[in-house]
Amino acid sequence: MSMVSFPIPVLGNGQGDERDVASEWRVGNFTFASGTEDVTIRFRVFNDDPDLKRLISEGAARIMAKWKCSSTISTGYLDLNPDTAHEDGTTYLSSIDQRSVLGPVTVSVFAVATRPIPDFRWSRQHDDYGDETFDVRTGDLLSVPTDFTFDPAKLYDPQNPPLNSIFKIVKDDKRTKGVSVSYIEDEQIIITLPKVLFNQMQLIDSANLKLSALVLPVLIDAIAFIRLNEAQGDEEDISERQWCKTIKRLMSANGLSDDDRPLTVAQRLLANPIDGYAADVAAQQENEEAQA
Repeated sequence: MSMVSFPIPVLGNGQGDERDVASEWRVGNFTFASGTEDVTIRFRVFNDDPDLKRLISEGAARIMAKWKCSSTISTGYLDLNPDTAHEDGTTYLSSIDQRSVLGPVTVSVFAVATRPIPDFRWSRQHDDYGDETFDVRTGDLLSVPTDFTFDPAKLYDPQNPPLNSIFKIVKDDKRTKGVSVSYIEDEQIIITLPKVLFNQMQLIDSANLKLSALVLPVLIDAIAFIRLNEAQGDEEDISERQWCKTIKRLMSANGLSDDDRPLTVAQRLLANPIDGYAADVAAQQENEEAQA
């Protein structure tokens, strides 16, 4: 009956008369906009199921969205804000920090139980289920996840790109340790990681930690490389490379000059990620203590 196997019948699973639940579930009307600091995301969840609406209003379920960007080895959950209510669903608005994404970003939207729901049954569930009820656990999916993908790199003005657009992180299966950087490309600085490190970085949820551990030292090196190239004069001119122009433009926009040390410049351009990570850890500890 269903295209995918779930422990309970879910919205959007199956086709036509063979659906688990005879209600609408789809996600559409995607729009994206790239700002100075964030990528704004708007999408509409089409849903006319009375049971899901009731569960959401009671706080027993919610609509969630998880994003993943393989280029920056980052993932996280969107903070969804209801923007417009419709008879058949809701339009949601959210955003992603520009520093966390580069290249294609996949967003998965789904309905999930936020607390146990004993003896649950859909009023529109397929006849094959009869009057069967289900013990829904916290975290159980109530819908099929719906994915959509967008590329932030295609949203901004190529003459005025954000800082994150100049870095590209790649994996080297042969390399065993250490990080290498290449400045030979015109548009991007290539950061190469060993396979093990690349995979381990994917396990880190904190954007500030990734920026501190990986992007910050590379940006410091890039700024030093630019200054060395300018001082030598007789070497290859890199001033027309897009990544170089982006760094110089952002330095000027932030009131920074070549008199400022590379560490000072890099921290300012990355919005002080070390401070940000320390604040994140402190906030997490406070939350854990408050819940203890």
